[in-house]
Amino acid sequence: MGITILGVITAILSIYAFFKNEKLLLYILVFLSTFTAAEIFHVNAIGMPVLTFEFVGAIWLLRQFVNFVKEKPKINKEIIINMFKKNKLALALLVFLFIIVFGEICLLISGISEEYILPDGELGILKFGFSNVKQTIIVGFILVLTIVLSFKIKTKEEVEKLLKIFIISTIFAIIWGLLQFITFYFKVPYPAFLFNNNPFAHQAYMQADNNIKRISSIALEPSMFAINLICFMPFALGAFLQIKGKLKEKKNIIAILVILSATVCAILTTSSTTYVGLVTVYGLYGLYILFGFIKSGEMSDRKKNFIKMFVITVLSIGIAAVFCLVFVKIGYKTGAIDQIPIETTEKDQNTEVQYNTAYGNMIDTLKQMTINKLLSSSGKERMAREMAGFSLIKYSPIVGIGLGSFRTFSLFTNILINTGIIGILSFLYMIFVVLKQLINYRKVDEVGSMMFIISIISTTIALFIGVPDFVFMYYWIIIVLGYKFSDEGKM
Repeated sequence: MGITILGVITAILSIYAFFKNEKLLLYILVFLSTFTAAEIFHVNAIGMPVLTFEFVGAIWLLRQFVNFVKEKPKINKEIIINMFKKNKLALALLVFLFIIVFGEICLLISGISEEYILPDGELGILKFGFSNVKQTIIVGFILVLTIVLSFKIKTKEEVEKLLKIFIISTIFAIIWGLLQFITFYFKVPYPAFLFNNNPFAHQAYMQADNNIKRISSIALEPSMFAINLICFMPFALGAFLQIKGKLKEKKNIIAILVILSATVCAILTTSSTTYVGLVTVYGLYGLYILFGFIKSGEMSDRKKNFIKMFVITVLSIGIAAVFCLVFVKIGYKTGAIDQIPIETTEKDQNTEVQYNTAYGNMIDTLKQMTINKLLSSSGKERMAREMAGFSLIKYSPIVGIGLGSFRTFSLFTNILINTGIIGILSFLYMIFVVLKQLINYRKVDEVGSMMFIISIISTTIALFIGVPDFVFMYYWIIIVLGYKFSDEGKM
C-alpha cells in the first residue's frame, strides 16, 4: 500500500471535516471530483486504487449514516415510497442500480463461459469474474452517493454554492492544463506525482502528436479531460452571454478570460471527443439563441448574443493556433521536440531532408483528430472494439452480459452491451427526468436552466461518443444539481 502527498492532505482535511464541519466535507468532495487521475492510496494485493473522490465520498456517506442513526427518524414503507415519489431522480438512479446488480446475478447464475477474439488478436472469455464484482462496487458506490446527495441538497443556495466549487475546481484544472502545455516546450519536468499518480491506469500526461502537446491536466488522458471541460463550458459561456455594462468591469473581464481560457484549453487537448463536445455546446447555445429563447426573456437579444459567440469562437481558435505555432518553435530551440522529416531527396550525391513546419504540425494534428479520425490507428481500434462488443450482446440482449465483462470506447455501447436494452433505457430515462424538469423551469430561470440543460446534454453526448467510464463524479453531481436547481417548491 502506498499513500500520495495529495492523499495525506485529503485524508487530514476529510477526517477534520467529518467531526467539525460536515459542509466542508461535501465541498471537498465536489472540488476533488475533477481530479480523476489522482489516487489517495492503492492496494497492491487487488490492484485497485482509491481515488480522491471515492475516499471523501465514503467519509461523507459515513457522516450521513451517523447523522441518520443519531436523529432516529421515523421510517416505514409508506414514508420511503413518498420520498421516492417526490424525488424522481433518486428513483431513476435506484432502478438503474437494480438493473446493474440484476444483470450481474444473471451472469453468475447462467454459468456462461464463452471464448471470443479481441481486436488485437488476444483471446477473451465471457464469464463472471473479479472485474464484474469490482465494476459493480465502483458504479454502485457512485450511484448510492448520487442518490443520497439528491436527498441531502434542499435549497437553491446549496446548489449555487456547490456549483461554484465545481467551477473553481475546473478553472484550476484549466490553468494547470495550460501550464502543462507551456512547460512541455521548455523541457520542465511534469510533476505527475501531484495529480497524475494512479499507477493502475494509463497516464497520458506526456502525450504529444505531430509535436503538438496534448493537454490532459488532472485527468488520465485528453479525452477524459474533455469531459470535465464540456461539463463546465456551458456555465462559462452562459455567464459570458449575460455580460452587461462596460467590459472593463472586473466581473466582465473574469467572465471573458474564463470562457476564452476554457475554449483554448479544449482545442489544445486535440481530442476528437472535445471537438464533438465543443460543437455541441456552441451549437446548442446557437440554436437556442436563434430559435428557442423566451420572448422578452433574459436571452432574447439574439443578435447581440450571436455576435458574442462568433467573436469568442474566432478569438479562441486564433489564440490556440498562436499557442501551437509559437510554442512548437520554442520547442525546436529548447530541444523539447525534434523536427519531423516529411521528404528526403538526392541532389548531386547529397541527401537533403525536408522537415514539417510548425504550421504543418498543427494542420496534421487537426486533420488526424477530425476528418481522418476513423482512418487513424486509434479510430480503427475503437471501431474494432465496438464491433467486438456488439458480437457479445447476443448472449444477453435484454439485461446485458454483466457490468465489467467488456469495455468499449463509449459510454453508450458500454451500458448497452453490459446492462442490455433495459439498462440503456433506464439510464436515458434518468437523463430525461432531469431535462424535463429543467425545461419546465426555464420560464422561472431561463439562463440557469439552459446552463444545466446544455451541460448535461453535451457531456452525455461526449461520453456516449468517446469515453466509456462512469467514474466522473462531477457529471453525476451536475445531474443532481440540475435536478435540485429546478426543484423549487419541492425541496
